Amino acid sequence: MSRPLTTLLLTPSLGGDFFGSLIPGLAREIVGANGRLVVVETRQKHSPRDEAGEPGPFSTPVAWSDIDGIASVTTAAGAGYLSQAHRAGKPVVLVSSTQMGDLEAPVVRPDNQQGIAAAVDHLVSHGHTRIGFAGNLAQRDIRDRFDAYRGALAAHGLAADPSFVYVTPENGEAGGVSAASGLLGSPHRPTALVVGTDRNAIGLMGALRRAGLTVPDDLAIVAFDNNAAGMFAIPSLTSVDPRFDHVGALAGRLLLAAMRGETVPNETITPGAATLMLRESCGCAADSPHRPADAGQPRGTSTEILDAGLRGALEPELLTGVEGADGEARIAIDACVRDTTRLLERGEDVTQAEIAGFMTSLQAITSRPDTLRRLMDAITQAAEGAGMPDAPSGALSSPVSARIAAALWKGHARASQRQAEVTDAAIAEQYVVDAGLLETGGADPRDLTWLTGTRVKVGALGLWEDGPASGELRIVGEYDRSGAPVDLVDTVMRTESFPPESLIARASAAQREVCLVVPVCTEKEDWGLLAVVVEIDPTAVQDTYQHWAALLCAALESQRRQDEVRRSALFDSLTGLPNRQLLIEQLNQAIAWHKRGGVPYSVLFLDLDGFKLINDSLGHQMGDEVLRTVASVISHTLRDVDTGARFGGDEFVVLLADTGAAKAMEAAERLQSALDLMRTFDGHEIVTRASIGIASSEVGYTSADDVLRDADAAMYSAKADEPGTVAYFDAPMHESAVRRTELADEVLLALRDHQFEVHYQPIVNLQTGRIDRFEALVRWNHPTRGLIEPHDFLADLEQTSLILDLGHWVLDEVCRQLTEWQPSAVNVSVNISDKEFWSQNLLNRVLSTLERHELSPSRLTLDITESVLMRRPEVALRIMHKLHEAGLTLHIDDFGTGYSSLETLHRFPVEAFKIDQTFIQSLSSAENSSELIASLVKMGGALGLAVVAEGVETEGQLALLRELGCATGQGFLFMPAVTGERASTLLGRTLRDDGPD
Repeated sequence: MSRPLTTLLLTPSLGGDFFGSLIPGLAREIVGANGRLVVVETRQKHSPRDEAGEPGPFSTPVAWSDIDGIASVTTAAGAGYLSQAHRAGKPVVLVSSTQMGDLEAPVVRPDNQQGIAAAVDHLVSHGHTRIGFAGNLAQRDIRDRFDAYRGALAAHGLAADPSFVYVTPENGEAGGVSAASGLLGSPHRPTALVVGTDRNAIGLMGALRRAGLTVPDDLAIVAFDNNAAGMFAIPSLTSVDPRFDHVGALAGRLLLAAMRGETVPNETITPGAATLMLRESCGCAADSPHRPADAGQPRGTSTEILDAGLRGALEPELLTGVEGADGEARIAIDACVRDTTRLLERGEDVTQAEIAGFMTSLQAITSRPDTLRRLMDAITQAAEGAGMPDAPSGALSSPVSARIAAALWKGHARASQRQAEVTDAAIAEQYVVDAGLLETGGADPRDLTWLTGTRVKVGALGLWEDGPASGELRIVGEYDRSGAPVDLVDTVMRTESFPPESLIARASAAQREVCLVVPVCTEKEDWGLLAVVVEIDPTAVQDTYQHWAALLCAALESQRRQDEVRRSALFDSLTGLPNRQLLIEQLNQAIAWHKRGGVPYSVLFLDLDGFKLINDSLGHQMGDEVLRTVASVISHTLRDVDTGARFGGDEFVVLLADTGAAKAMEAAERLQSALDLMRTFDGHEIVTRASIGIASSEVGYTSADDVLRDADAAMYSAKADEPGTVAYFDAPMHESAVRRTELADEVLLALRDHQFEVHYQPIVNLQTGRIDRFEALVRWNHPTRGLIEPHDFLADLEQTSLILDLGHWVLDEVCRQLTEWQPSAVNVSVNISDKEFWSQNLLNRVLSTLERHELSPSRLTLDITESVLMRRPEVALRIMHKLHEAGLTLHIDDFGTGYSSLETLHRFPVEAFKIDQTFIQSLSSAENSSELIASLVKMGGALGLAVVAEGVETEGQLALLRELGCATGQGFLFMPAVTGERASTLLGRTLRDDGPD
């Protein structure tokens, strides 16, 4: 069985009267010849509108392997694209377009000549000689209408006055308002105007009415398009009906002939179907004494005019082109034509019951307002233009015509109501899509689950494998309304084979379905292509699928930003290796597996020998290149199950899975051998060597920190003995580690002896420098070691229950200080540790402390780190809600260092989040840091959350943060943490003016 002829239809849009009529007309011809249609909506949201007259940037050879010919509508594609297709053996037909350079192809256009000539003839028959023109001359069809206008005037011996030409910037109502402005500002005005489009004319009439002019008394108007809005305008708009469906049908027939190998002339061809529809704006009315007899309407007997008009109204809606599926529709059309003719011919003998029965039969086959409108036009034409027996003169002057028209008007009103319900359903569908794509914390937008509940039958999303230039797409998502698997995900294909044949075949011609392809791209980023099987809705006024594609781009960009934030928190920006946090998580997993099943593991701690000399002598740029090379060597030397991480500086750590101490030594020696080679860096020969310490599961560790501590101790032992060697963690090293853990005992003593102090770091408005509030930071005033910073003892302390005791003391001390500061309404942030957050009495402890010091919850802010919340998000959410309901202010601390996403901010009841200082400190060194921070600031603004930058240390960082829109921050640039007594003097101060003392 041979493959059916397949047509690629390129169109800048699907919505509106023009495209909504043209595309179904073309589709009926293609389908009627047992062909298939793949439609590409080429104009993206950021591209120029079709009416601008310039082709868009579309250049993707969609489905070229499967198609036999191309129809390109208006500005859908440029000459280069179409010429390339033509050279590849694909016949091309241009629709309402222009001949393009060397491309030889037939062009199908509306009958602009005949329609505009009829419009000018009609205005002249009304007695007008000062006739002007208004339209968007950037578009070829409008220029053709302008040329026809000048030719028609010349045929009547009239000159086209240039001062009567009003060029509009676009085809819509706004363009008409622009034309009205020019006309009203001119001292020399025409008495009649031919307008390039109905929408231009509607905007023009509205502006004239607001200026006090009356149409048609002050200015008669005839337009072009015959859309529904014109029929209901005030006054109703006389317009040329170009029958765009006939234009599409003619293009389809010509393309079919070309695809079969027949000769089709490369010239402009029109269907010759344009008709002037008379209403009020030209000066015609039922009681007009000068209504012209020759109105530019179709010729023939009354029955012939009525038959053609009724069929022209019904066939575009009811016929699909599929012979087997159209049989019943053709019978219904014949019956409607017969019944309408019979009723009109019977005249006054027709009963109201017969008219009601006719309307019931009609509504059984059509409920579209535009179809009923065309039926009314057909009856009007037949009654006026050809002298039906019951219509001697005037619009629907006979009783039966008027009664049928009244019934059709009622039916039109009911149909319009139903159409409004359809529109409501479309809005609801759009809401479903919006919610699915804008909920960034929800499902992956690539899997297309957001199509659930839409009109889409089946779909597939292909993203570029290596950018658009690669020409290859990977199917990353699929959708089938029935729930059946499409089995396309992870398929890689050329764009010439997209959409897949299986998707094209799912489109049912009998259901008016097509396979539609929409580019998923923005002005700056091209993601790929979305293909969906849908029914083309000729009544749609919006470009639904372009909107979907734009939202999908936003969702994909948001997902990429979140991935970058997560990656920057888990991976080293210089080498791309996992960072400390990620390795610790994996190491904790290895410890858990060892406890459960005895699976061994080992850790290698590497420190490069002589790296400081490289940095000092050759510069940090050369040092960075050496680090990247070392990272690459580690990655290529390890097995897939092992993990190599950079801990900062020249330190690297390797986690060896399922590896005991003996095998760990072999792995360390392999690493040393791979590193110990002479390599050339920008002309400098450098040998990289590393001292390595080993700790293994044989010790029976319970925490990752203990393993790393011991591996680090072993590394320093190896470096001390002989740089470039390997050492196991042994008993003496263990003793040294034990001495470090004695810190915990000292902390217990410090709590008892009140050695701890709370200092307060100002949180500053970055624009004004004014102090907004403080963050409480603990300090240890050690009796022999002096003031100890938190980073020297908190990490060890957090592994013990003593962190709870210290947290309770800090909370009480902060509340005491707040009471002392009364009546100042300052707010202080308190950091809540992991163990504190998950303790059962956190809320009771906080509230009882506040009550004891007679403070309201609004005086206190709890800072909870992102990593704490992500341990058990659902449980954490419940805890956070209880805290928030108690009146406490909640902030997310160190945002960007955990696994969370926008979902964290969206779901948790927080008022602000703090950007981790690692991002701030890398502002001057990491190219993407400013973009990430800008994204976070915008995200906070969109969600109504405050954003605080931590660790602001330089004027450069402050300037960048201000530029990025970050409102508040803290850091040594403004002031380090100070005592409570010192902090009290800062309340209401502006640090950037006064400067820290």
